[in-house]
Amino acid sequence: MNMKQFARFSVLPLMLATGCSNLSKTENGALAGGGIGAVTGALIGKTTGHTAGGAAIGAGVGALTGGLVGNAVEKSEQRTQSMIANAQAQSQLGIMDVIKMVQAHVSDDVIINQIRSRGCVFNLSAEDTIYLKQNGVSDRVVAEMQATAARVPRRVYSSAPVYTQPVYVVEPNPPPVVGLGFGYTHVGRRW
Repeated sequence: MNMKQFARFSVLPLMLATGCSNLSKTENGALAGGGIGAVTGALIGKTTGHTAGGAAIGAGVGALTGGLVGNAVEKSEQRTQSMIANAQAQSQLGIMDVIKMVQAHVSDDVIINQIRSRGCVFNLSAEDTIYLKQNGVSDRVVAEMQATAARVPRRVYSSAPVYTQPVYVVEPNPPPVVGLGFGYTHVGRRW
């Protein structure tokens, strides 16, 4: 095999290994594995005098191996995405969850702690507030739910890119100090 043929067979697997954007990881793995296997098989087959046979066997083995590896990577990414989606769905508390807790006679303090610990954000409309009150939710819990709209949301980490606008938090001035005092001085009195 001369230098030109070697360069041609070496560049092809490298191009295939980069993959195509419209192919799945399984397809990219099979394609790259087949190319690399064909070159390797051709080089090994050349030593025995069966270059074409070695290339064919190498391509088949490489494609199968590359496809299996690509499929494993694809399945792993799908499992990770599914776990992230499930964790986000489970961490959120909805209006119906609050109503269920009230109907199960869970105390207001426990419901409020549940809202705070899960980092829920409620943007209640007038209809939502009326619906909550009709279902026995106390004013304290409704007020806590309304207060969540002004809180800074907690961070959720995901592999998908998330584009958000910056959030600016301005803390209010502290209230003035109010107190009652009493003072007495002893000035110039003689006994």
